[in-house]
Amino acid sequence: GVVADIRTAQGTAEFCRADCGEPAEIERMIAFATDRFGRLDVLHNNALFTVVDRIGDITLEGWKKTLDVSLTGYWYAIKIALGPMLKQGKGAIINTASVSGLAGDYTLGAYNAVKAGVVNISRVTGIEYARKGIRCNAICPGPILTPPLKQLGETKPEVFARIREAIPMGRYGKPQEIANVALFLASDEASFVTGAYFVVDGGLWAHSGMPSLSGEGPDW
Repeated sequence: GVVADIRTAQGTAEFCRADCGEPAEIERMIAFATDRFGRLDVLHNNALFTVVDRIGDITLEGWKKTLDVSLTGYWYAIKIALGPMLKQGKGAIINTASVSGLAGDYTLGAYNAVKAGVVNISRVTGIEYARKGIRCNAICPGPILTPPLKQLGETKPEVFARIREAIPMGRYGKPQEIANVALFLASDEASFVTGAYFVVDGGLWAHSGMPSLSGEGPDW
């Protein structure tokens, strides 16, 4: 896995399994990191659970679990991480949001709601702790070629192709292209960046969705 790859490259890595929908597990995760390394420099919230359905058809149970994991879990991890970061006087928090937190998507209402929340909690954390040496930012990926989308390509190739064609660059993003932005935000190269969100989507969100009035498309 990733830990083995890092160790093979002569790096130091530890792994802690945690359910980000359970506050006690989040506490244990942060304690694991501080116990092992004596400090906490970076927190990257990247967990996700969501239900997919029309707003009127989402179950209360599904809505609550989506919020518990994908928004409350982020907030609680931030809350717990702030303890050691405040003691250090320095820290970087990165939250994975989405372009779906900036606009609406059919049948993704629960996902849209939590990702919009992630964008704004990143802003609030950024401004509240800006004078304490702690930065907080969000990344808003577009469609990235992760296992769920690869599976979509196998089960619904026509939908997979339609999404790809909606991206002005004409391709899906690569996980490394999101990691590169996260690395920047975690580093001192981003020392004056806080309370911001970064769209990484191949131009998807830049397009209004309006069909071309001239009939010309991206392949001119």
